[in-house]
Amino acid sequence: MMPFSHAMTTTTTTTKMSPRSVSSSSSSSSFSAAVKFSSRRAQSPHVPGKKRLRHSPKASTDGGGDDAIDGKNSGEEDATMNTTIPAEFTDSKEEEATTNNNKNNAGVKSPYEKYRLASPITFERLETEKDRRKYPMNEDGYFDLVAKNDVPSLDKLIRDLSPEPFKRLIPTSNLPGEALFESPLVSFAYERGWRDNFKRSGFPGVEVEKENAMEALGEDAVGDVIIDCSCGSGLFTREFARSGKYDGIVALDFSESMIKEAMERAQKDTSVPADKIAFVKADVGRLPFANDSIGGVSASAAIHCWPDVQSACAEIFRVLKPGRIFTGTTFATPNVPFLDDDQNRLLSTLSRDLSASRPGTNGLRFWNSADLRDQLQSIGFSDVTILREKDYLFWKARKP
Repeated sequence: MMPFSHAMTTTTTTTKMSPRSVSSSSSSSSFSAAVKFSSRRAQSPHVPGKKRLRHSPKASTDGGGDDAIDGKNSGEEDATMNTTIPAEFTDSKEEEATTNNNKNNAGVKSPYEKYRLASPITFERLETEKDRRKYPMNEDGYFDLVAKNDVPSLDKLIRDLSPEPFKRLIPTSNLPGEALFESPLVSFAYERGWRDNFKRSGFPGVEVEKENAMEALGEDAVGDVIIDCSCGSGLFTREFARSGKYDGIVALDFSESMIKEAMERAQKDTSVPADKIAFVKADVGRLPFANDSIGGVSASAAIHCWPDVQSACAEIFRVLKPGRIFTGTTFATPNVPFLDDDQNRLLSTLSRDLSASRPGTNGLRFWNSADLRDQLQSIGFSDVTILREKDYLFWKARKP
């Protein structure tokens, strides 16, 4: 099959928007102290043979002798004397080291700034320490930015009361499409044979799919932050990071098991730059990013698992910068050879609706080209391109 990367040509009009850069600096100063001395004028005569301590670091130059301070005899001590340690007594090496440290850290961004992380409730950037304490990086090394639901449920109660090793076996979602990929067994199997089965449906393979995705994201995304949406085991996250094209990649998934699998694989792969990836647990229907803040979104073999595709696509549209691209792949509904496009669309819609109403179905939704195009255009995307090979769909859509 000819790679789609050689089959697509799209005229692109984009609006460049530079990501906001926030420099962090630490303030420090050289050591200084002001010492204030206060005493009453001596009431008793000076004791012979007992020399007073002078309170000035410099001797007076007015010819008043060793015991003279500002023209006064040491026996006539001032009621109040103020003095400050001069600059030559400060630690110049400490000051120089602090200055150099400030210069070195001036361009360093925190993960919150670099990856444009925001509250999943307000969608405001997590800029203050108070905000960030609400959503810290957890001990496993990823950010949990799922909007918390404290409403009690039987599933949540069972999960909370279960021993730690068994908690991961109980999904947090009651939606079949999400719950399936929360299973540690699926996470473990995904790159150990599961993903290879996609070739039967016409998926061209990781190398071609990666090239198609990066070509679709385009030059505007180069040097910017992109999202690998529903990253799974991080198969494409690692490819994007290895390419060196992007300033950062957000590996985002709702499944804790998938996030941990993706982290483990990235850590073991020495060819993957660790400082280019942020792992984020989040709901695609409520993305934790500010409006118009992301340079591109790729969703490989993911959209058919999303419980509410319209809400998810609307969220992606919201967080994308104007002119940027949403691209991805999914499974297509089978076509009946002797039916035309409209008849195949009607048949696939009927089949989907009937299967969704049957108990025990997996909740996955496959798409035909017309339905997917209508879905993306209804959100506001333009320049929608959809290519099909057997039961494999590739799309590219632009935010105006």
